[in-house]
Amino acid sequence: MVFNGENKSVFGTIKSEDAALWVDHAIYMMCGGIPWQAYFQRVLSSRDAKVARTLSVFAGFGCFCAAIPAVVVGVITLNTDWASVEGVAHELNEGNYKLAVPLCLNYLCPPVITFIGLGAVSAAVMSSTDSSVLGVSCMFTRNVFQRVFYPKATDKQMMWALRVTIVFNTCAAMVIAITVKSVYGLYLICSDLVFVLLFPHLVLVIHYPHLVNRYGMVVGFFTAFLLRALSGEPVLGYDAILKFPGYAEGEDGKVGHQKFPFRLVCMLVHLLLCLAVSRLTDYLYQNGHMTDKMDVLKEYSSENTNNNNSNGNNKDVVIENTYPIEALKNESANGTSNGVANGQNGHTNGHTNGYTNGHC
Repeated sequence: MVFNGENKSVFGTIKSEDAALWVDHAIYMMCGGIPWQAYFQRVLSSRDAKVARTLSVFAGFGCFCAAIPAVVVGVITLNTDWASVEGVAHELNEGNYKLAVPLCLNYLCPPVITFIGLGAVSAAVMSSTDSSVLGVSCMFTRNVFQRVFYPKATDKQMMWALRVTIVFNTCAAMVIAITVKSVYGLYLICSDLVFVLLFPHLVLVIHYPHLVNRYGMVVGFFTAFLLRALSGEPVLGYDAILKFPGYAEGEDGKVGHQKFPFRLVCMLVHLLLCLAVSRLTDYLYQNGHMTDKMDVLKEYSSENTNNNNSNGNNKDVVIENTYPIEALKNESANGTSNGVANGQNGHTNGHTNGYTNGHC
């Protein structure tokens, strides 16, 4: 495309040695966007499975449409002669492209639009931040603190654990926001961690709950976290300790980056470890090599076993409510049927009683 008399392309190029990296990015951006708490809040609050399915499908089209304004702003930024704009007076290089939105709002829009745009961005960021901090803290308190480490925790203890977790998550988020300069990079890290750490759990809990237990989940989670941490992260500014084939060393003081699809490898290791360790602990317990005293996570305690006999091998309290939407749908259908039946019975009884009283 021709911009200001110059041939400029709005599309980049992919080198052949970077193909595996782009495949890795595509997979973790697709699968890593599924196990998000914000998404499941909407799904689980749906009236029935049909509404949840429709919401999920149309949300994909909504995300595509939401990306159009960003593309338009990018094209405008590329087409603008920033050297002649007062206050900038120089052309933008590749390192300044992340400033496209604030520059367009500040220099190319009327003050009213700038005020509304910045206000909308600030409100969206604050809303997302507080809901994310509260959601993460609630999930950790419920699924980790209570379910794994302290099953007999009282409501007061749960409340204090939630408060401490909120403070810790807030401080961690503040440190990350101060040290990391790229918001888009933070989003990529979030999808990266969700894909590596949570996506295998979601697949196993929903589709294969009878094949996993707490030991497999815990070992797989922490092993995958360790592998991912050792693989380095340019956004956070630290080099890799575990270097996969094709690792690109950094130049001029910059950190290097992986060209191997290491995120996919970490996720698959997580998935296989969950299955292998779960099967191993089941074998050890069933053959008497693992006693109740060694069951530190209370996976095979008599209370858990009795509560989950109806679920076969699924002994984990965390995953015994499989397909909650279908259960809610059935409850809703039963409630509607009962309501109609009760209403018809009430109408019949009222009519009969009124007829009898009237004749008496």
